[in-house]
Amino acid sequence: MDKWVESLDYQFHISDSCVRSKSPWSTCNQCVKCCHVEAITLGNHLPIIDAEKCVECGNCMAVCPIQAVEGIFPKRTIVRNQLVAGEAFVPTVNELLVFHAKGITSILFHSKVLQETWKHHVQETNRILVQLGKSPLLTQIGISPIEKNESVSRRDLFSLWGKEGKSLIKQVTPAQWRFNHANLDVARYYPDYQFFDIVVEQEKCTLCRACEALCPKKCYTIGDDSFEVSAHSCSDCKLCVDVCPEKAITIRPHVSKAVSKKHEMYSNTCVVCKDSFQTLSKLDNKCPICTKRKAGYLKSKA
Repeated sequence: MDKWVESLDYQFHISDSCVRSKSPWSTCNQCVKCCHVEAITLGNHLPIIDAEKCVECGNCMAVCPIQAVEGIFPKRTIVRNQLVAGEAFVPTVNELLVFHAKGITSILFHSKVLQETWKHHVQETNRILVQLGKSPLLTQIGISPIEKNESVSRRDLFSLWGKEGKSLIKQVTPAQWRFNHANLDVARYYPDYQFFDIVVEQEKCTLCRACEALCPKKCYTIGDDSFEVSAHSCSDCKLCVDVCPEKAITIRPHVSKAVSKKHEMYSNTCVVCKDSFQTLSKLDNKCPICTKRKAGYLKSKA
């Protein structure tokens, strides 16, 4: 019984999938920036959650680009495809995009004052939805439908009891079984679109494979004759940008149809060491090692 009771409790936790755990070069700090109670700090390069300060608002879960913050996302009040706005939370743009994909068509506000705190996030979400070719979220001020007195049919009553029973079962199952942080991956809900554009400067790239090896969303694939970049699942964690030794990668916000870019690879022979090497530039005549040696020599001479 003790073990079962303990299993129901949980605290927000940052898993080893965090990009800062993957590389000491990572500069991601989105969870730190979004925490309004300053419950997340950096220690030894890694984000740490102070359970005493954490209010479990879920903002860190919503902004984490790779869903590394584990926990149970807070429940929101939804009535008849309307998200009921509250003072306790202001959803992130990512959260609103997920809600829209799940069928939420509008947001219900109780007052104009409350609406002001939500305005920026709703406007940004609607800007993205228009680029996606989707209908924007509607906003209205009034009494929540949940407060209206309505008659309930027998079928609705049994349906309500069934939902309440399922909810109770969920509440008494181990907390880790109920973790839903992975549901905040926006790319899953818009499979035909990408939210970021990845640019690889071919003249700088040395095909070192660091981006391919470390990208948590698997956006890079280096084959025998091509380097493919697929930005559909990119969530702007910028790990590839941080680890690229040649600073050849740039990521920028850009909503468009999902496309894959294929860069042709060439097998050339180095004029210095005579070894063969792969490159994205047909005109390259020196391998990356010899190029760096020469650059280091010139720097030392200077």
